[in-house]
Amino acid sequence: MRNILLIIFFSFSFCSQYYFSLYGAGEKIITSNPSNISLGWSNLFSSNNYLQSASLSNFYRSDLVRLSVSSDFNFSSINNINYYNQKMNYFSFLMPLNNKKQGIGLSLSPYYRINSNIIESNYSYIPGDINNDPLAYKTEYSFSGGPSIASILLSSKINSKLSFGLKFDYIFGSLYSYVKHNIYNVNYDIDEEVLYTLNSVDQYTSIKNYSGYGLKLESSYNNLKNKLVTSFSILNQTKIIDYFYDDIAPGGLELGFNYNARNDYKISSPIEFNIGYSRLLKRGSFIIEYYLYHPFESDVYILDNRDLNKNKFNFGYHQKFLNNKFTLGAGFYMINSYNDSIESNKQGFTIGLGLNTLKYITADFCLELGKNKIEFSEVLNENYINLYIGLSASDIWFK
Repeated sequence: MRNILLIIFFSFSFCSQYYFSLYGAGEKIITSNPSNISLGWSNLFSSNNYLQSASLSNFYRSDLVRLSVSSDFNFSSINNINYYNQKMNYFSFLMPLNNKKQGIGLSLSPYYRINSNIIESNYSYIPGDINNDPLAYKTEYSFSGGPSIASILLSSKINSKLSFGLKFDYIFGSLYSYVKHNIYNVNYDIDEEVLYTLNSVDQYTSIKNYSGYGLKLESSYNNLKNKLVTSFSILNQTKIIDYFYDDIAPGGLELGFNYNARNDYKISSPIEFNIGYSRLLKRGSFIIEYYLYHPFESDVYILDNRDLNKNKFNFGYHQKFLNNKFTLGAGFYMINSYNDSIESNKQGFTIGLGLNTLKYITADFCLELGKNKIEFSEVLNENYINLYIGLSASDIWFK
């Protein structure tokens, strides 16, 4: 079993767009909207809801057709080693069905993601005997991709206090895994210094294709200045087809090689539960939220490491300025993640600005500052700064 604890025992370098995500199917993406992130990674509330596009159970409130996209820029330092990356996050298209009573939409976003490379910088050894010389080896691991979600969204008003939203998910996409073992002969020069000469290279590539379906239900209750929102997500079993290519690097797949083996798996449903409360104050709104994630059970994990359970608490405050042309939001979050062998404690602060100065166009900016303490056989300390940018455009198509 390739366990991450054994790999970390060596000194290595890695670059990950999703922090320390060498487990499960990669990092679970919680939310992608900058105006939600600005409230401490809220799933249920938005600091800038000028176009009513950030809440599943409330986007019916607008009579506009809306298109939204977002991207982010990440800088992190892990044990004083710096990493930088940029990526696209999601897009959504929303439209009214019935004037401020029902709405429908489409969205596309990542579900799990990993883009990491691990290189062991110390040698491991295979002892020799009478018939065989000793050997040394180093291993390189590369992972990229992960499943995504294409969704159909429905939002509807029940009465003046109650509303709900449904999200039907189709899961698709591939995770590429590449493992390369460099094997060396162990020799000595005249000064008894160790010399390593390449003996052979053993490599393989694995492609896991995901397909499945899911459902999310969100309900919202409004009573004067108070709002209570809950959501629950469940998936049917997701099918994974794993194609194994022996002695082939990822670039060689373009040459049309056939796979050496195929294995079919099914992973059970992860459970996600959210509950949040919002209180309208004299000049703004305060929110508090709890998120629970219980991962899927499977025999297919990255480096044989189980996915992490997650518990998240977040608090936030947002306020409108100048006749709703500007909104300001800020939040704080604490995320505790763990499995049998690893624990991660992440804390951070977010602040966001929403610009609604142009008719039918909204821009959102969110800055995140945080730290992550990862504990296993040793401790990794990560500090990160992230910038999230979102843009929404709208128009009146139906009257």
